[in-house]
Amino acid sequence: MRRWLLVVIVGFYLFNTGIVYGFSMELIDQLDIKAIKSIKLKQTEQEFRADVVVQFSTLAKAAIKFRQADFIMIFHDDKGNQIYLGTTHSEELLFPGSKTGTEKLIEIKLDVYVGKNNLKTLTRLIKLFNLIGNPDSEFTMILSGTTEVGIKAKRGWIYQGRIEIEDFTFHPTIQREVLFK
Repeated sequence: MRRWLLVVIVGFYLFNTGIVYGFSMELIDQLDIKAIKSIKLKQTEQEFRADVVVQFSTLAKAAIKFRQADFIMIFHDDKGNQIYLGTTHSEELLFPGSKTGTEKLIEIKLDVYVGKNNLKTLTRLIKLFNLIGNPDSEFTMILSGTTEVGIKAKRGWIYQGRIEIEDFTFHPTIQREVLFK
């Protein structure tokens, strides 16, 4: 009898976890990257870092929180080349809910570790400057990584375990300003 009860409890838990997982994926699908507002490079003797301000939009009715978000940021050009910008870690990223179903915009500054202060990193940055600085070039920015997803409930937050988000993309469709500061 105990074994049967344990099987029912575990099955119920796994079933409910699957529902929460599916629910969080629907909410994440309502997030979008609208713009890269700026990229500010910082150089020290040892490394390069960048503050990348990204404008996100959400249509989700509930607020979404990414906790312990670890992403890599890559740019692709129209010829299929890939330029790695760096990695970012954020303790918490909060996306407000849209109770009316209208699009909500939020700007989030991502602290990106670009690389050591060496020739290899400088070469990558030159390629990135040439890609983004050329108004005729077409590029796509891709965020990929893992995070814990929280969904705002009436009495707090419901967290999903770590999930992997792959190829969260932004492709500019209008003439853009120079993003570097």
